[in-house]
Amino acid sequence: MLNKLFKAKKEKTILLVEDDEQLAHTVEIALATKGYKILRAKGGHEGLTMALKHQPLLILLDIRLPDIDGWWVLKSLKETQTTQNVPVVVLTQLNHMGDVNTGFNLGAVGYLTKPIDLQRLYKKVEEQIKS
Repeated sequence: MLNKLFKAKKEKTILLVEDDEQLAHTVEIALATKGYKILRAKGGHEGLTMALKHQPLLILLDIRLPDIDGWWVLKSLKETQTTQNVPVVVLTQLNHMGDVNTGFNLGAVGYLTKPIDLQRLYKKVEEQIKS
């Protein structure tokens, strides 16, 4: 029974690594209303620490962070055994094809550009949680 409870809780946990307060608040509210528990990190180092500690079902990752860039965070997540299988969706203003390719080459499963369309975000989250 306890294992089922832990698994159900984990299945609803998403880590949001985003330094923009307004965007983070919007995403948190939008996903919380859909039943997700949102953990928030404001920088890359904090995001890596939280990913290792909480092992979320999904990570939403900004690329332009105040301490280290999201590319390094993504690369580190995919090289670490504990987090390598956690799907990562990039949320960024970087919209050049080279940036998109970098994201997927480093292991992202999705790439959404800002401003974030909440319907697209929710659809991408649902796709990853079901798979």
